[in-house]
Amino acid sequence: MFRSFFKYLLIFLSITFINKETKAINGKDISNKISEWLLLEGISGDPVFSKKSVYKDCSSELQITRAFKDYKTIKLSCLDIDGFKLFVRIKLKETKQKKHKNIVFKKKVPISNSNSKRIKQFMSIKLKRALEKNTVIQFNDIDLVMSSKSSQKSFFTSKKDLLGRKLKQNLKMGQLLHPRHLYEKFDIQSGDYLSIVSHVGAASVTVSGEAVESGNLGDLINVKNLRSGNIIKGYVKKNKIIRVYR
Repeated sequence: MFRSFFKYLLIFLSITFINKETKAINGKDISNKISEWLLLEGISGDPVFSKKSVYKDCSSELQITRAFKDYKTIKLSCLDIDGFKLFVRIKLKETKQKKHKNIVFKKKVPISNSNSKRIKQFMSIKLKRALEKNTVIQFNDIDLVMSSKSSQKSFFTSKKDLLGRKLKQNLKMGQLLHPRHLYEKFDIQSGDYLSIVSHVGAASVTVSGEAVESGNLGDLINVKNLRSGNIIKGYVKKNKIIRVYR
């Protein structure tokens, strides 16, 4: 009887230990989420944060905002009842793209000699290099430009609308981007960071994951468990949550 009791005690302790491990988020996960958010904001910088730090995983979507007016300090919040808040310093980089944008917007607009009216300017997005079909657009692949020619006006005027979108066809350098060039925009794009939720009886376990493929709400897609490295299937839910398929 004692041996049987000892056996079940070991099983209970093992499950408890595993759950504690799976309900943790490390500094690397947090740094990756902040880097992704900075990219979408059009900011080039690196989080100054220990990748060895470990925190309890957040079942809700992590909220990332600027702590002050600039991007030198970022506030990261877990909105769970027993959640946490972190302030992370960002080492900003001055990129060529940023300089280019400044030059564009400070450039004087030509004035017509006949009627002294400003010439209308069009904001467009072009490819900085040739890209092949099925390529996922990254921040450094596109360029924001201004032109006085209506023929140089593209459908998109913000880089955020294009990041993570996949091309339907091969495109050359300097190509203006239009919806016909791109596949449908998904609720979850391949490469997005997300939360994987698994239910075992009445218990719920949440771990950090990465989308291996794109999908919309209700779709069954492959995702990667960032802790174990395993590829699993799950259904796409709101707020970038994946319910494990069983």
